[in-house]
Amino acid sequence: MRPIALVGVAAVAVGLVAAVDRGIAAALDPSAAVVTLIGVLGAAQGVRYAGGRRGRDRRAADPGDPERRVPATVPGTALDDRIARAVTSSRRGHSSRRELRDRVRSVVVAAVERDRNCAAAAAATAVDAGSWTDGPTAAAFLASGEPYPLRVRLRAAVRGRPRYVYGLRAALDAIERLEANGSADAEAGDAPAEGRR
Repeated sequence: MRPIALVGVAAVAVGLVAAVDRGIAAALDPSAAVVTLIGVLGAAQGVRYAGGRRGRDRRAADPGDPERRVPATVPGTALDDRIARAVTSSRRGHSSRRELRDRVRSVVVAAVERDRNCAAAAAATAVDAGSWTDGPTAAAFLASGEPYPLRVRLRAAVRGRPRYVYGLRAALDAIERLEANGSADAEAGDAPAEGRR
């Protein structure tokens, strides 16, 4: 053991014995010189530890990479991408237009079927004939051989946009109106009998 450690152990042992037996504590009468010496030794030891710490390399703790959030999908992004591809004038845009029109047609047939409470074949016939909506642009978008209204054709020519965009927007608006009418009718049907008088 190092001499300083031995002195420390002896001092702690004497302190413990003095705490237990008051007679020994009275025999050890520390004078001012002894207390001063202990204080100077403590200060020297503090300076020695401070000097030793100053020479060491400082290393900051590395907290690691923060957790990365998984990007959430935004509803409707795939449909927006499909619409963007459909309105391009490329050959791939033509196939995207056809696929999107078929998808919108199936949604319209289902909405007409619910709205009119009819069979799927009757709803498909109404969509093909253009009688499923009052809007001529939406009807022309899905009806076979139905021309777009003249004002839509002129607007598309002036703005340089395909008529498909106008037809798609009109069809989506018509679907929304059909669904809104269907939900309003369902709410009215769920109302109590006295509320409908």
